[in-house]
Amino acid sequence: MNRLLIFWFVFLFILSCAKPNTGNACDFEDSIFLPNLFYRLISKDKSNQCGYNLSEKVPACNLSYEETHLAENWPQVKTEVESQFALGSEGSESLSQYRPETVLTVIGGNETTAFQGALNAPNGEIYFLPYDSTMFLSVNPITKTFVNAGTAPGGVASIGGALGPAGKIYFSPHLSSDFLTIDTTNVNQQKVVATQTMGSAAYNGAIYAPNGKIYFVPSSQTIIRYYDTINETVGTVATPTSGGFSNGVITPDGKIYFIPFTSTTMYILDTNNDSVTSHPYVFSGSNKYISGILTPNGRIYMIPFENIPVIYLELATQNIVPVGNIPSAGSAMFNGAVLAPNGKIYPVPFAYNNFISIDTKDNTIATLFPNPSGTSAYRGGALSADGDIYLAPHGANRFDLIRTNSKGKFCDSLRLSPYWNKL
Repeated sequence: MNRLLIFWFVFLFILSCAKPNTGNACDFEDSIFLPNLFYRLISKDKSNQCGYNLSEKVPACNLSYEETHLAENWPQVKTEVESQFALGSEGSESLSQYRPETVLTVIGGNETTAFQGALNAPNGEIYFLPYDSTMFLSVNPITKTFVNAGTAPGGVASIGGALGPAGKIYFSPHLSSDFLTIDTTNVNQQKVVATQTMGSAAYNGAIYAPNGKIYFVPSSQTIIRYYDTINETVGTVATPTSGGFSNGVITPDGKIYFIPFTSTTMYILDTNNDSVTSHPYVFSGSNKYISGILTPNGRIYMIPFENIPVIYLELATQNIVPVGNIPSAGSAMFNGAVLAPNGKIYPVPFAYNNFISIDTKDNTIATLFPNPSGTSAYRGGALSADGDIYLAPHGANRFDLIRTNSKGKFCDSLRLSPYWNKL
């Protein structure tokens, strides 16, 4: 008898926890109104009911980096970034050579174009992403010591990548057919998660989306491929693109904007349904924009490769707005850019003679100091906890960082966030 009573009690409890059906969820006198609220609480439903949201807004720095790019967490992320911006800087920027060794001495090879891009990892290391280097290399920004993170394929097998969930870096296949990962939480264990037949110079960089997929930025390919980290499969987006792209930027509504390089069109991938649209603006031609940076005021700044203005896309209006010209502009100027806690964007010099900054507060462009490494110097960089930018040496045979002298700091969640921890 007691067992029967317990069974019915459990059965009724389960029924009470089932998602209620109601034709008018905002009618306070509806008998289902309170059960609906109860269901939302126990299921941690973060959606709104009648204009109210019952879930607690977790501060940005208490989120995991995997949660920072979820749409419901953008208000906290935006607030935290803007609060650091408001603190400004405490002096002029400078360039520092943080290790005396040459790049070739450390990686033990003769590759004159070693790395392209750098990523923060949850283990506190900054990983340099190989271009021609046959070593995966990481640096500890506190101790300034290097770690040999394993043997790399070399030969531009990949260009760039993204930090995905659970501390795994996903490399973007360029000349290789392999989709390679490194598990930074498990002694840098390497794994080929898939192999596909692709054309030469297939992809440049990757983006970790809220749906758990790693999307690869098309270079020579017209097909957008992704790796589904949940189902552990490679998939493709139905709608093709045209032309090549240098970079991608994910926005709080789950859309990826592909930055046109050889393409004259910006394509927009909605990761909520994998639909693809294009922006009406016609870009000026080949090899133009090399990087894109999201800012908390709802803009995507685009960094030029050739002699054209810095521009930004206003997400709310979809308008393209010119910022200004690069002083003494030339060819092959930059490769990559990093957003710092002082509110400035620092483009990474490739063949440009100087380091510059773009202040997102008033869009002023300032010349900082000379580039000591000349042509093919650096490609990308990563921000450390103390606000320094570790530059990924490409043709430069030295290890350098930019001291931004930001008063504010980005917490780990923000530095690891898919919004900014990418190439």
